[in-house]
Amino acid sequence: MKKIPALLALLLACCGVVRPQSFDLTNGRLPVSSLDGLWRFHTGDNPGWDNPSFDDSQWPLLRSGKGWSSQGYPGYAGMAWYRFKVQAPSGLNHLTLLLPHIYTNYEVYADGQEIGSYGKMPPDPVAYGGWSFQTYSLPPGKASSRQIEIAIRVWHWQGWAKQHSGGPESYALIGDSSVIQTLYDSAQGQQLFSYTNTIILSLLQTFAAIAVFMLFLLRRAEREYLYFSLILAFSAAHGWALLWFWSQPSPVAFMSTVQVVPGLLCVGLAQLAFYRQLLKARRSPFYWASFTCLLAGIAYVLLVNSSLLSAPVNSYQFSLVVFLAILPNSLWILSLLFLRARQNMEDARLLLLPVLLQTSASLFQNAAIITFSAGWQHRLSYDIPLISHPFTISIEQAGNLLFLLAVFAILILRFTRTRSQEERFAAEVQAARKVQRYLIPEHLPPTPGLAIESVYRPSREVGGDFFQVLPNLTDGSTLIVVGDVAGKGMEAGMLATLIVGGIRTAASFTTEPLRILSLLNERMQGRGLATCVALHIERDGSATLANAGHLPPYLNGQEMAMEGALPLGSVSGIPFPVLRFKLAEGDALMLMTDGVAEAQNAEGHLFGFERIAEMLRKGVAATALATAAQEFGQEDDITVLTVRSVAACA
Repeated sequence: MKKIPALLALLLACCGVVRPQSFDLTNGRLPVSSLDGLWRFHTGDNPGWDNPSFDDSQWPLLRSGKGWSSQGYPGYAGMAWYRFKVQAPSGLNHLTLLLPHIYTNYEVYADGQEIGSYGKMPPDPVAYGGWSFQTYSLPPGKASSRQIEIAIRVWHWQGWAKQHSGGPESYALIGDSSVIQTLYDSAQGQQLFSYTNTIILSLLQTFAAIAVFMLFLLRRAEREYLYFSLILAFSAAHGWALLWFWSQPSPVAFMSTVQVVPGLLCVGLAQLAFYRQLLKARRSPFYWASFTCLLAGIAYVLLVNSSLLSAPVNSYQFSLVVFLAILPNSLWILSLLFLRARQNMEDARLLLLPVLLQTSASLFQNAAIITFSAGWQHRLSYDIPLISHPFTISIEQAGNLLFLLAVFAILILRFTRTRSQEERFAAEVQAARKVQRYLIPEHLPPTPGLAIESVYRPSREVGGDFFQVLPNLTDGSTLIVVGDVAGKGMEAGMLATLIVGGIRTAASFTTEPLRILSLLNERMQGRGLATCVALHIERDGSATLANAGHLPPYLNGQEMAMEGALPLGSVSGIPFPVLRFKLAEGDALMLMTDGVAEAQNAEGHLFGFERIAEMLRKGVAATALATAAQEFGQEDDITVLTVRSVAACA
């Protein structure tokens, strides 16, 4: 936008230039003439200045390839006119005018007839920016030579008056339409090539955003992947928006909104979330100040660009407010990285240098924009090149690319590390499950006089329910213990395994239910809580039941009445209620954990004790009851044991 393409520059050398404000196509080596020369110029506005018969001989002359600020009209904004004549030879009937970028908007007239415009002109002007060169076809001529009066009505936006001179940025051309179209296409191609840096970076950011989001879908608990994908997506959107605006004219307000809001402010919000998640930062006052500044910046940009402010805001003020909106965010990120690096956090140490370079480049770039917009300097503006060949790469783009590669590498390493940890954890869980299956039998031992059916269905890989069936071959009695550890998952499963070991140890020297629960209670102190019921059935059917906060058993479908009690591990030395009864031949006793009653369907309804009692009255077995609860909606481990007396006890 700032430089004329090389092909056009070559044509300028071969196209003849004649006396001031009059340009002749008859002597050119090609049917094209450069309009590099002197044009008549006048500030103000008059609808009669497009008339070819208007006498403009008293107007001053300005060079056509430079704006008016450097030619005696510094800082001028508003309306102005250019006029010049073109001598077209006979036989050249289809002429096209190729104009460079002219600040800010304009209309073009040929012999008093409007042939095109750029942007929206007064009385309700809208500033436009975008693709530099525009072509305008002149009205077809006759076979004879002719002189054409070209008038350009220009409106320059006050917001750009300090940093951009009104009028053309470079030279114009006029000539045969087919040749001009070729030159225009060539200029577009060269312009597109000059944006290769933005295209490559935007592509990398787009693909990386998709890849990181896929990682997030695999690791939804690790939200740093989501936030980093948002950073990349907003940055890529900013790059694609720039390419769109460079390729065609667009309103400046819309351009700045789409560029600044996603590219700076939304990226800043995503950065806050990303670094807070990645580096385990708290929401400090500094964090909230950065967050507030970014939101205020978004509101300011939207307010200004929606024309809700009555007074025009120039580029300097706009750039300064945006810079102040992102500055606290940049300082918060750097301070957090320095702090975590001093605390030897590996990710912070790996990110510190890339982020420092990226942030420094961004702040330096924004400072250059502010000083350029204020008119304090004219060497550095919107793109500060790091390298210029084969295409330009700015300092800020290099910093963004380095940051992208560094963070992407870190997240890949974190993903690999997390995957390895999960595999190790899965192996440990599998080992724990094998141990638990060994301690909690899948096949029950023979129990003379009793038919026992058991169902054990953990809600996770490792369950917190436990049960033991331990027959005594000496006296023919059987010890049955059923319980439920508070909690779920690995920790509950390991505690259940500990309790099973305690049951087996206690059963080696006693079969008295109360004593067993008392021993388990002491062993559980400080380790957790568990409900438990211990049942000892002698050969003649006499049964002793001790309960530590567990659900009472059901005898022949009816819930047995028992006193309440605290679970194991709650208080040392507490007594537990004991119930003595006798099983007659054919009696059925059912023991279960609360996972049956607490099963819950999609509507939030519980399986409940009433449904349990109804099914038991129908005489369902343990497997049927457990399956019904599981299909209803299992929320916790489910254990059901049915003990049926099958022979008369002598």
